[in-house]
Amino acid sequence: MAARLAIPPVAVLDALGAPEYRRLWLVGLCLNIARWIDLLALGWLALTLTGSPLMVGVAAFCRTVPQLALGPFGGVLADRLPSARLLLGSQALALAAGLALVTGFATGRAGYWTLVGLELVLGAAWALDFPVRRTVLFALVGQARVTNAISLETVSMQIGKMVGPVLGGVLLGRYGAPGCYAALVLLYVVALALTLGLAPRIPARVKPAAPEPLALLAGAREVWARPTIRGVLVITVIMNVLVFPYQQMLPVFARDVLRIGPELLGVLVAADGLGALVAALVVAANRGFGLHAQLFAGGSMAAAALLLGFAASPWYGLSLALLLLVGVAESGFATMQSALVLLSAPAETRGRAMGILSACIGTGPFGTLWIGLIATHAGAPLATAACCVLALVLMTPMALRLLGGPGLPEQRR
Repeated sequence: MAARLAIPPVAVLDALGAPEYRRLWLVGLCLNIARWIDLLALGWLALTLTGSPLMVGVAAFCRTVPQLALGPFGGVLADRLPSARLLLGSQALALAAGLALVTGFATGRAGYWTLVGLELVLGAAWALDFPVRRTVLFALVGQARVTNAISLETVSMQIGKMVGPVLGGVLLGRYGAPGCYAALVLLYVVALALTLGLAPRIPARVKPAAPEPLALLAGAREVWARPTIRGVLVITVIMNVLVFPYQQMLPVFARDVLRIGPELLGVLVAADGLGALVAALVVAANRGFGLHAQLFAGGSMAAAALLLGFAASPWYGLSLALLLLVGVAESGFATMQSALVLLSAPAETRGRAMGILSACIGTGPFGTLWIGLIATHAGAPLATAACCVLALVLMTPMALRLLGGPGLPEQRR
């Protein structure tokens, strides 16, 4: 019995056996490390430049709002235009913004609003990259290995969440903003070089028959009609508006509650990533894993509940342990989020489905503004706790449907 349940270690790395996917995974790793360096620097610099939790929320809003505004259109482009060009374009845009940040802070000309304006550009690049890269991922590995590939993508995200904040905190503490953003630029250069080598090997997609002006609407109707996707989209909005804004408040927790600097703040953020990394590796190892919806819903609820404990913690060690557990729970949400949508959506609308998912993820900026406003008047702990309680109340009906559901009914039609 024990022998039958044993999982060969190679199962974890199944999708990485494909050279094209391996290169795409490395591109994602570079982009994810760069993203977390950027997010840590943005929160710390916004707080340093203004001293206001609300302005930290405003900065985070501007960094992530392009995903809401542009995500669906990125999905339409992913269905209709060459993916290689889209990936190269998004990375070139991010590289240009990174160079401008290095120059601005090195010369002393960059202030709060310069930072916010360039973060808008970085947000636009990420909004285009998200649906395109995941559509390419499905094309490279196919349906049979998509859960493994998405799990490995989550591994990449969590390695980025571990390495990026620690590296960003050290660079910010020792070399200031110019050193931090120089690392960002280097990572974008490596990602761009890897994508140039991958471009000729990306397969063509099936183009939808709908005219361009109607493509987004037709795709939205198609994906919303599927109960599993609908549940994923609703919970994604709740998580991004009410739960994940705690990440933008971590600099405030660091300064006002835990009394730590940027180096230990980076370790605090990385603890979340370490927990999620371990959980994502476990999921990746299970080739025949079938409880996609259950893990997604259960992980979402558990993450919100654990954050209530984090909000009440006055001690750094306890906060570190709680964020490690939050990362484990978040991994269920993050790993299964894209996998459920890709597995449930029709082939001709996958790009648009991912674009709509990207827009739902992009609702997070409203949460950062809200939590920043509450934190300004009531403090970050109370603001975070209130948002998590509301998230649990709103998620419970949809989560119960997913937890008790039969899995992926759309795939059996």
